[in-house]
Amino acid sequence: MRCALLLCMVSFLVSSVVSPGTSVASLRLNEVLPGPGSDWNGDLDADSKRDEWVEVVNDGGTAYDLTDCLLLNGEGKAVVFGFSGSLAPGDCRVVYGSDAVAWESDNGHPAVGLSLNNSGDIVWLAEVSAGDTVMVDSLEYSSSDVGYDVAIGRFPDATGSWELFDHFLPMGGTDSDPTPGASNSSDPPPHIFVIGRDPLFPASGDSTHIIVEAGDASGISQVLLAYVINLEDGEEPEMGLVSGADDLGTWKYTILPCMTGDTVYYWVSVLDPVSSTVSPRMGYRVRDAGLQVRLNEILADPPADLAGDTNRDGERDASDDEFIEIVNCGPTEIDMSGWRLRDGTSVRHEFPDTGMIVLPGEFVTVFGGGTPTGFGGRVFTASSGGLSLSNSGDVVSLEASNASLVDIHSYGGEGGRDESIMRFPDCADAWMSASDAGLEDAFSPHVPNSGGAAITTSTWGTIKALYK
Repeated sequence: MRCALLLCMVSFLVSSVVSPGTSVASLRLNEVLPGPGSDWNGDLDADSKRDEWVEVVNDGGTAYDLTDCLLLNGEGKAVVFGFSGSLAPGDCRVVYGSDAVAWESDNGHPAVGLSLNNSGDIVWLAEVSAGDTVMVDSLEYSSSDVGYDVAIGRFPDATGSWELFDHFLPMGGTDSDPTPGASNSSDPPPHIFVIGRDPLFPASGDSTHIIVEAGDASGISQVLLAYVINLEDGEEPEMGLVSGADDLGTWKYTILPCMTGDTVYYWVSVLDPVSSTVSPRMGYRVRDAGLQVRLNEILADPPADLAGDTNRDGERDASDDEFIEIVNCGPTEIDMSGWRLRDGTSVRHEFPDTGMIVLPGEFVTVFGGGTPTGFGGRVFTASSGGLSLSNSGDVVSLEASNASLVDIHSYGGEGGRDESIMRFPDCADAWMSASDAGLEDAFSPHVPNSGGAAITTSTWGTIKALYK
């Protein structure tokens, strides 16, 4: 309620704001990163909205009460974040885009994050004080100040001129690394840009390559990969530099093949001469390379109007007309009894405990709901009541009755384009959109992705009955 009151006060007092520079407050803007090209908030997901950040510093001799302090954005001074707590003398506080999204959501505002424009913008630090909204500090920057993972910071802290901290993308600045949460005069720990895995979802027999891209202006002295298999004793080998240099490069290590069902957890430590950065834990479960049942097509965003009636029940529904298609790509029948489909959060469909013998080449399709009409063979609606596939990105996995991973696919924004993402041709390793595959139809549930008809032993009887 206090935050809501602050917002009302700001909206009523715009006409009485004090110009920047007239305040004697010791709280100052200290560093801003408007163009993230990698993960900065520590969630291992590089996001242009959530990984933006703004740092403030207390340049005074006493603790600063942040309760009435706000971050605003743009000429319109839109409120994007409200502080809380206090800040000790000399300490910094970093607000990431993800923090702003959470604050906005909690206070009934559109979740725009910090909304720092790469073409130029103004960041305002404000405080509600004695009935007025005082502009404590501001930074106006232009497009020429913005580069991926380039920060704009005061040097020295709080009182110095604005400089570019641009070691990762030299733009004529200080050749120093950004320093979120630390003094702009400090030597920050190494920054991890990407931790990759190839293949992303290993099967038994696969060697798994862990790849790390990292940088540090003072030079990275060592990169270590710690990994544990099935929660037993693990190892911590040194990763090898495969490209670039010790201040900005790529390191790699290969984990030898594991057995079906093995669980591998791993994390990375990147060290410079005086400090280190340790990643969160990551992991994967090894798939059975012998099983050739595959996820084959996913539709998270049915086209608008009746064109998106994928289940053919006469009504387009954003949830009911989502679907996941599975196909047995192998030469032998597979018992799918008790198997489950998951998205990134929970089990969305569980297949019958018996009678799920799937023949070679046979399709199995699960719709979000509705009444699928005119399909032969194994067609279901989600046993949980819906598939709940996110248009902006999700993870779909197929697991056997013993919880071993059979197949998995993760997608991003391509899921929200009114068309399926699919293996093309069927059972292929590569995934693509229906339009990228050159198909006229935006989706093709329960038939081959080439646009033909699925004719299998289980559907032949249905087809013959049509022509009696």
